[in-house]
Amino acid sequence: MRTRGLRLRLPPHSVDDGGPAGVEPLQGFRPGDFLLSRAHGRKHDLIEFGQRLRLTGDDKRYAGYTHAALVISESGAIIEAVGEGVQETSLRKYVIDNEIYQVVRITTSEADRRKVVEFATFARDARKPYAFLANISITLWAFTGSRLVFFLDGSFTCSGLVAEALVRTGAQFDMSSARMMPAQLAVFFNAPPPPPGPPRPVRRWPRLRPGRRSGRADP
Repeated sequence: MRTRGLRLRLPPHSVDDGGPAGVEPLQGFRPGDFLLSRAHGRKHDLIEFGQRLRLTGDDKRYAGYTHAALVISESGAIIEAVGEGVQETSLRKYVIDNEIYQVVRITTSEADRRKVVEFATFARDARKPYAFLANISITLWAFTGSRLVFFLDGSFTCSGLVAEALVRTGAQFDMSSARMMPAQLAVFFNAPPPPPGPPRPVRRWPRLRPGRRSGRADP
């Protein structure tokens, strides 16, 4: 996936480092900005795996971005599509959970910012569901390169919600918002690549005492 050759029109923007994990977020957020984060869990592992297989060249550096969310207030309130559906939370959640994130600040009109917030709050108030079927599409994309997308009308992935909202600011992408991945948003907006994640804990299986077999008592 390369940005060269794609028809893109992005609003002027800048990218702020969220700072070390666990540090208070930067101030001065504006409605219409968005964030990229390195989230964890089975779903996000699948997203990272699929992105890493399909990204090419330097774009592979962005595979660690597995989540995106919209900023809707100057205090850092965000709306995001998660497993429970589209809901409102806060950037401070990322501080508490020690998540790594970047904030992309968009330069656009107040009218466009209101459009982003209106779209996001509509999705929140309508309790739009998370697009679980998109995870199947990610797997197919990873192993086959298929562009087939499994989707239910009215559902959103995290990055699809952000991409659809950014269209209200004049952004144009040469692909459907339904197929947008967090790493693609990072590439398109030239975000810094995410730092390496923390080492995963090693699963250690319990050792059996001599004379014992799994599931059996001593004779």
